[in-house]
Amino acid sequence: MSDGLEDIAFVLMGWLLTPLGVGLALAARGLWRRRIRGRRRWPWVAGTGLALALAVVSLGLGGYGLWVRYRPHPAVSVALHPGIHYRVFGRLEPRPMVVHVVTVQLTEPGLSLVLSPPSPTPGCLPAQTGSAFLAERRVQLAVNAQFFYACPGTGAGSADPSELRPGQLLRPVGVHAVGGRSVVSHPWNGNTVYVGKDGAVSLYERPATLHHAVSGRHRLVEAGRAMQVDDGLLAPRVALGFDAAREVMTVVLVDGRQRGYSEGVTLPELSALLVELGVHDAIELDGGGSATLVTEGDDGEPRVLNSPIHTRIPGRERPVANHLGVRVGPG
Repeated sequence: MSDGLEDIAFVLMGWLLTPLGVGLALAARGLWRRRIRGRRRWPWVAGTGLALALAVVSLGLGGYGLWVRYRPHPAVSVALHPGIHYRVFGRLEPRPMVVHVVTVQLTEPGLSLVLSPPSPTPGCLPAQTGSAFLAERRVQLAVNAQFFYACPGTGAGSADPSELRPGQLLRPVGVHAVGGRSVVSHPWNGNTVYVGKDGAVSLYERPATLHHAVSGRHRLVEAGRAMQVDDGLLAPRVALGFDAAREVMTVVLVDGRQRGYSEGVTLPELSALLVELGVHDAIELDGGGSATLVTEGDDGEPRVLNSPIHTRIPGRERPVANHLGVRVGPG
C-alpha cells in the first residue's frame, strides 16, 4: 500500500468507524431499554448483543486509526541501565518526525557489545526480531544492524519484506565477525565498525586481529562534519556513531512511514542531525521497516522503544539478519 493510500485508510478508520461505533452503541442501548421487558425478549437481546459487538469492533478499529494518525510525540530522557541513556523527542519541521537517541558509555565497568552469533549455515544467519535477539542473548539493548538479502542456494526464500519470517536464512551485507570468527566478509563499498577483544573501537580500517565487526552503508559523519550523501529517499533511518575518543557510542533512530506522527528523514537530514547531537563519526545501518530499538524492561522482558513499521503495520517488528546488542554485567 502506498503512503497516500495508507494515510487515507487510517483517516477513514478513525473518522468513519469511530462515530459508527458510537451510533451502534446508542442504538443498542435504545433497543435494550424499549424491548427488554417485552414478550419477544430474546430476539431483541440477540439483536442488541450483535449491535454492541459491532459497536466494539468499530470503536476499536476507529480508535486505532485515530491513534496511528494523531498520536502525540513522546518526550522522554531516562537512564535505562548503567552506562545506557535514552532520549526521545519529536519535531514538526521539515515534517513530523520522532527521534530516538541512545548513548552508551563504552568505558562503563562490565559493559560489552554483543553481536548475533554464527549459525551452522556458513555466511547466513536465521532471521530474528530485536525482541527475540535481546531475550536470547540476554542483553539490555538491541538495535538492528546490517543490510541483508536472502541466503543464496539454501532454499531460504525471498528477502521481500512482506515475506520475511523468523528463522529464515539471511545473509548480512558487508563484514560480520563475532568473537574473532568471521561470519561473512563481502567486498562492498560500505563502512565497517570493528571492536577489539579489549573493547577498543575502530572505524573503517580493519585491525590486525579481528574480533567483532559490523557493517553499515554510507559514512554519514566524519571528524564532526556531515558527509554529502543522499539516496533520494525519505524513510525510517538508523545511524551508529562515536565520539572522537571512541568512548561513547550513539545510536540514532528516526521513525518513518507513519503520516502525522513520524514520516522519516533523508540522509542529508540524518547527517545534520548527528552533527547537531555532537557525534564525531557515524555510519548508516539498515533502516526502513527494519529500524527497531529494544531494551530490557524492569520486568526483564523486551520493550520496544520506537515505533517500527513492518508490512505497513505500526509497532510490528521485522525479522532481520543480525543485531548489535549492549550487555551490562555478566551474560
